[in-house]
Amino acid sequence: MKKLSQSQLIGERGELLAGERAMSMGFAFDQKGRLETGVDGMLELRDPRTGRTLAKWIGAQVKTTENGRYTREDDSRFEYLIEPDDLNYWRGSNLPVIIVLVRLSTGEMYWKQVDAGPASEPRRLYFDKNEDRFDKSAADRIASLCIERDKLGTYVPPMLSGEGVHINMVSVVLPEKIFVGTSLFASGRDALAELDADAPFDWVIRDRRFISFRDPEGTSLMEVLDEGTVEAVETSAISASDDVDDENAFIELLGRTVRVQFEDRLSFDRDSKALYFRAKAMNKGFKYSYRSLINETSALVVAPWVRKKDGKVGSVRHHAFIPRFHRIGDDWFLTVTPTFVFTRDGYRPHNFSSSLLAGKKKKEKNGAVRGQFLMWRYLLTGGGQQQSDLLAAVQSAGGPLRFESLEPIQMPMAVPEEAWKVEDPNAEAMEDREWLL
Repeated sequence: MKKLSQSQLIGERGELLAGERAMSMGFAFDQKGRLETGVDGMLELRDPRTGRTLAKWIGAQVKTTENGRYTREDDSRFEYLIEPDDLNYWRGSNLPVIIVLVRLSTGEMYWKQVDAGPASEPRRLYFDKNEDRFDKSAADRIASLCIERDKLGTYVPPMLSGEGVHINMVSVVLPEKIFVGTSLFASGRDALAELDADAPFDWVIRDRRFISFRDPEGTSLMEVLDEGTVEAVETSAISASDDVDDENAFIELLGRTVRVQFEDRLSFDRDSKALYFRAKAMNKGFKYSYRSLINETSALVVAPWVRKKDGKVGSVRHHAFIPRFHRIGDDWFLTVTPTFVFTRDGYRPHNFSSSLLAGKKKKEKNGAVRGQFLMWRYLLTGGGQQQSDLLAAVQSAGGPLRFESLEPIQMPMAVPEEAWKVEDPNAEAMEDREWLL
């Protein structure tokens, strides 16, 4: 009587599922036959743009359970102990080998390179349930196992098919009306000298022409204007003008308006042309709460640094961004370039601000810059408030501009960030030394 055991069925189902998942990730998968002794199948890299196979292989051993739990398993991680004979066999391979764990009852699959265990206990593999999923997000990490690091010029193309890219830009919603008048002065500099120091500076005067989103009637601004010349016109008369002088004046007006609109929490650094979070007290930091792409989070946007030698504040780092306005067609956009401003105590400029900024920039990664842009976008667009609340917030701040998020751009290929990560174990220490220098 011929028999087929339950364990044979479970194993075969796991291999078929893993093979199907590998092909959905963009790999070619060839399941081995009866002569298999420790590697169930071979993954071959394939350029997803052209379909060309690359003659680069990875061995895959599939371990399947029907519904069992792994060692020390919880919601985020678990451990798996490799058999000694298996590890010895794989260590002799001339190809990278991965183990794929399949749980049939839930459809979960996880992967790890078989020699990823710690030196003290190489048979024990530690799995992170988010990072080590065997799905499309792991394609580039698996493909990077084929990079021959002892040779120059080795190239492995990105395996992912595409991803959404957030550009560091928001759309500017202009008010319908803009105020235009004739000034008694030829330039804003001349006019400014006649105004009180606390007069709002969200206007532009060029060649005696005054423009502003603020109605100057009934304000101190009338002291520098020719009475009876002010009128409200369609904003598009200037914002969509083809005259270069009009465009330059409008960019200047937008820059000044956004500074005044957010002056309750942001200051302007003239040297770097950046807006930065203002300190609430001398040598004190504070956090700003916002929503990233998925979660509620917060950032220490004003951060004092205390010297070890005397316990005094050596500098205060302020999150900042450089605003630049651009016109595309008849529409206007604001690019947000995250940066930092350093002060001595939260208020006074730091003598070595440029050096501190250069050191900070060396340490920044892509994720940090993206997080800063998301924070600034959250602030500019009103922080997820309801429309009525948003309008109220804008009005209370005295600002006529509104900003809206742009939809991510879907790129045909994804950036293999995981594969690009520096793997030199001394990199972090070297980075610290550069900072000290």
